[in-house]
Amino acid sequence: MEHASQIRAARTLNPIRLIPRRRLPRNAWGDREFCRRRFVRRQGRKPDPEGAGRLTDLFYRIKTDGSLLDPLYQFITDKELAKLYIESTVGPGYAPETYRVLRNADEIRAFVPDRVPCVLKPTHMSGPVLFHTDPDKAIDRDLLRKWLNKDHYRGTREGNYRHLRPKIIVEEFFSEDGVSVPKDYKLFCFHGVPKLIQVDSDRFGQHTRNFYDIGWNRLPMTFRYPGGPEDERPPLLDEMLRVAARLATRFSFVRVDLYASGARVRAGELTFCPEGVNAPIVPPAADIELAKLFNPGHHLDARVCAEAWG
Repeated sequence: MEHASQIRAARTLNPIRLIPRRRLPRNAWGDREFCRRRFVRRQGRKPDPEGAGRLTDLFYRIKTDGSLLDPLYQFITDKELAKLYIESTVGPGYAPETYRVLRNADEIRAFVPDRVPCVLKPTHMSGPVLFHTDPDKAIDRDLLRKWLNKDHYRGTREGNYRHLRPKIIVEEFFSEDGVSVPKDYKLFCFHGVPKLIQVDSDRFGQHTRNFYDIGWNRLPMTFRYPGGPEDERPPLLDEMLRVAARLATRFSFVRVDLYASGARVRAGELTFCPEGVNAPIVPPAADIELAKLFNPGHHLDARVCAEAWG
């Protein structure tokens, strides 16, 4: 009897759920199913791609509705090609200087950096970076080869990475002292307007992440990493807002990642799916309020947010 009930239960299972995630086909349906499963596992709830109630749901829609296959999205996802977009849109000098591009294992093997410090990163991935600050220290070539063989799309199903050619870019280390890793200023832009600022500090140590409105009032929320001590308002904030707005003009949403040092601002990259839409925004009330930023004319009031979000 028990065996018969197990058989009936098995027949009622959705056969799609029996397909291991890694074996889902690499097409529009397979990508959506992959992203749905990962969203549920990481967010602890089902996505609502048709709704506009939460910011993470709106990010999920961008990730799964085919927008990322737009040729412009794919072009600027490539960290080498993104610099062409940045400098043609804002002007020369706003992207980190490129020293070299390594395209295969032979070039990695023969590579000797002639400008130190420098930064190495894969142009076809999101996240990995290698800071080379000591000319007497050998570069981890095994790591570079590993990057070159990595298929970022396969592990994330973010369509804008699907057709990117693997490369390693070597570029300037944009830091005042040439040693300290600079803070990341990430400006969330909605229909071309910056409305939310994320600041990442000590990314390779005790990583903290703070959020501010565009008036530099802190917001009581977290997104993957814990908050840290208050950040000083950057002297170049107005310039950063101007640069971000110019770069965001063509998109309903984009996060513009900037660095500021001395009297200079550099744009590092543009992102369409923050954290791959795999981390919850806490508290949930913040996730709901931030979704309103897609509405033209809506801006955050830090005092109201502090009261509503606790």
